[in-house]
Amino acid sequence: MKKIVSILLLLIIISCKGEKATINTENNYHLEFVQKTDNYIYLFKIQGSNPIKIDSSKSLDEVHIFNIELTKSDIYLVGSAPDKSVLFIASPDESNRLVFKNEDYSELDVSGDSTNILLQEYFKYRNGIISQIQNINSSSQESKTIAQNLIITKYQEYIRNFISENRNSPSILMMLGEIQNPVEFKTELGYIKNVIIEKYENQTYVNEVDKLLERIKQQESFLIQQQNRVENEENERKKLGLNIGAQAPEITLKDPKGNIKSLSSLKGKVVLLDFWASWCKPCRAENPNVVRLYNQYKEKGFTVYSVSLDQKKDKWLEAISKDQLSWPNHVSELLGWNSTAGTKYGITSIPKTFLIDKSGKIVGYNLKGAGLEKKLAEIL
Repeated sequence: MKKIVSILLLLIIISCKGEKATINTENNYHLEFVQKTDNYIYLFKIQGSNPIKIDSSKSLDEVHIFNIELTKSDIYLVGSAPDKSVLFIASPDESNRLVFKNEDYSELDVSGDSTNILLQEYFKYRNGIISQIQNINSSSQESKTIAQNLIITKYQEYIRNFISENRNSPSILMMLGEIQNPVEFKTELGYIKNVIIEKYENQTYVNEVDKLLERIKQQESFLIQQQNRVENEENERKKLGLNIGAQAPEITLKDPKGNIKSLSSLKGKVVLLDFWASWCKPCRAENPNVVRLYNQYKEKGFTVYSVSLDQKKDKWLEAISKDQLSWPNHVSELLGWNSTAGTKYGITSIPKTFLIDKSGKIVGYNLKGAGLEKKLAEIL
């Protein structure tokens, strides 16, 4: 949950400065902060990445008055110490009354400007989410992770709705550090950027939004390229007669000992035809899953026919041993991308897999992880 607390963590460093200054009445934000304490109450403004102490108050009647002169909205802290402060947003010609009971945020009472009413409602909701995650009671890490992901998904949906419903409120700036997947929040980031430009004194926040928008642009470009690659590969498979239901073209290559191993010799088994290489990180990352499924289903007629696009035999054999690829069907011409089998199957990137049924027909492309396991369960 690091992202959930990222903005507040930024606000706990302080330095000290001066006493109260004379404030003009025009463009003032007026704050009444109510807290029973014998200590001074301090006001901090965020400058750059540091909260700076700009004012202080000591009151016998528990009411601490602060007037802030400003032309646009900005972020402040108020409290006896940074870790015992309330974060709020000051806006011109607005006012709030914050009653901080027992230094307990769940009992914080806010009245006045709607910006801070919304903001504190959000903080209370977020604290509830953190509490839910901390209190997950599960016997296994897997089920705990599933429960945590469900809570975070719910939280992200809350963030989306909060931004959309309050798109003109300065409060939505605080959502910026909570967004986990910027691509899913492109519209909402636009709302946040507009609010910063129109309502905030500190325009450096725009840079943070622009960084996220640039990431979105890069991811969208990558997704378009990936989709184009998928479509090109699909067209190439059609040209090569590699459609679902088509008979898998024959491959006859040598194994590490020089023995001929043909794909057709495995008829009667369900075969994962796997194009890979020792230098291919995604291939190596998927290997543990293939090993697990091979061990799980080999007695039911499942095997793997691995075609390596390596060029160095020692690297090929080292990867087979290290990744514990215990099936006997390993072949390669050690020609890299010039592999005749790769050309026959239209291989332009790896890993690439074809799932072949017991009759030798293609029944799936590029299946991996849960998708491969589901398909094997169906056909076996």
